[in-house]
Amino acid sequence: MKTILKKLLPYKIKIIFSLILLTVATACDLLLPTLMSDIVDKGIYLSDIDYIVRNCIYMLVVSLAGFGTVILGRKLSAEVVAGFCCDLRRMVFAKVNTMTFGEISELGTAALVTRSTHDTETLGWVASMLCSGIITIPALFIGGVALSLSKDVLLSAVFLCFVPVMFAVVCFIGKKIEPLWQDADVYIDKQNDIMRERLHGIRVIRAFGNEEKEHGRMVKAIQAMTKNIIRSNVSMGIISPLSLLLFNLSVVIIAYLGAVRMESGENAVSAGDIFAIIQYVTLVMNSVMSAAFVFVAAPQAKVAADRIGEVLCAEGIDDKIPAEDTEFSGDVIFDHVTFKYEGAAEPAVSDISFHIKPGQKVSVIGGTGSGKSTLVSLMLCFRMPTEGAVIYDGRSTDSLSHQTVRNNISCVLQQSSIYSGTIRDNILMGKPDATDEEIRAAAKVAQLSDFVDTLDGGYDYELNQAGKNLSGGQKQRLSIARAVVKNAPIYIFDDSFSALDFLTEKNLRTELSEKAAGRTQIVITQRVTSAMGSDVIFVMDKGRIVDSGTHSELLGRCRIYQEIYASQTGGASK
Repeated sequence: MKTILKKLLPYKIKIIFSLILLTVATACDLLLPTLMSDIVDKGIYLSDIDYIVRNCIYMLVVSLAGFGTVILGRKLSAEVVAGFCCDLRRMVFAKVNTMTFGEISELGTAALVTRSTHDTETLGWVASMLCSGIITIPALFIGGVALSLSKDVLLSAVFLCFVPVMFAVVCFIGKKIEPLWQDADVYIDKQNDIMRERLHGIRVIRAFGNEEKEHGRMVKAIQAMTKNIIRSNVSMGIISPLSLLLFNLSVVIIAYLGAVRMESGENAVSAGDIFAIIQYVTLVMNSVMSAAFVFVAAPQAKVAADRIGEVLCAEGIDDKIPAEDTEFSGDVIFDHVTFKYEGAAEPAVSDISFHIKPGQKVSVIGGTGSGKSTLVSLMLCFRMPTEGAVIYDGRSTDSLSHQTVRNNISCVLQQSSIYSGTIRDNILMGKPDATDEEIRAAAKVAQLSDFVDTLDGGYDYELNQAGKNLSGGQKQRLSIARAVVKNAPIYIFDDSFSALDFLTEKNLRTELSEKAAGRTQIVITQRVTSAMGSDVIFVMDKGRIVDSGTHSELLGRCRIYQEIYASQTGGASK
């Protein structure tokens, strides 16, 4: 909490001015009961109309001053809170971009979304309360008590007896609701997770008629969250009626004792003093209630701060090696590489060794779950080997900056990622300074140019979020165009042709062979037709390379390759 609240320091000038203005507003609030008391005792009691009018004008001026300063103070406070929330979201977003895939998997995407929205808003609310209450609450309490005591000690002591009772109740409630907020936030994460699953898999859910089942999962998460929020809010709701009860009891007792003492004539207090003390009781009780709500909100803020702290304190990608402006030749070596995911029982890939020479075209083929895409993550330094080494031009990735590695690789990952914007914008992500000629050439290689020419606006055609207005094949071709425009020494295609028909794939490969001539090409695939033209084919099964060779060599001796070939072509395995 302290670490996150330090992010308010850049706004210290605005906070100071806000506190000064709110201090003036508080002083005005404290001055009004005294002026009213004088009107009662010196104006009404003595029938001095001029005095009454004069003091009423003073009260009007003080009220306007208090109104103006509190408006300006609240405005500055709102600007501070808005900036604080903006900075906090920016930090969370920036940190998420540097987190390792293991850290992202551990926290979960839904939880990361909640931390940058719900938890940030919670801390913003608390920051707002602090900015407005850090001065007004103690000033109202101390000032109200002091001025009340100056009027009459006995009557002031009446309401001071109720303050410890109020604080005791608040402390009890605060300790009680902290675990409730923790559980509620967990189920908010769960709802986000279920909603994301439902949106991503809505077609599957409807195809199998599982709407009711998914609705039931969401209902359970909502009910669990609701139960905790209701219990915490009910506990917090006790504070207001209890404060009003204690306030009214103190007012009744003060009015009664004041009346008795006025009648007795001994140590008598005036009607104006009693009136002023009751107003000071109101101010003090308001400060106590505000402090109570701040105190009760502290557990919720602590939970939000801890959850955001988990993100900000994540170790992240430690790429301390400076990036180099160097170009690889395309030589890639896997030297007895083993990798195991966090918490997995078995390694995803085991003892992988191969050598890809510059300019070679190689394919990695195998069934689902055989470890093919894990090799891509290792080559791109998304994951680092548990054992062994990935080597480029004789240098291990341990001695290379991740940025240097990725600058020399152009890849199309298994899932096509399309972003809102134009087709041109999406292709330019591969090479931001690409010319129109380079963009068109890349689209031509990817067999995308004919499709783009039919669109209104051509390359400036606007795409929806995630490319919702494109088919699966069009998304893949756009992703390939993005990779081709980079013109890197190493190309990686991770199952990037699965949504293309065979004729489009054939034409694309022909164009790609010309474009990438002399550059290393690594194709991850499940299709024999995508692999059969490669210089070397690596066959993977259960995280290991079981054989390698050309298409004809593997077809003659590798049982797994024979089975894949036979299942896809319907031909004989030999």
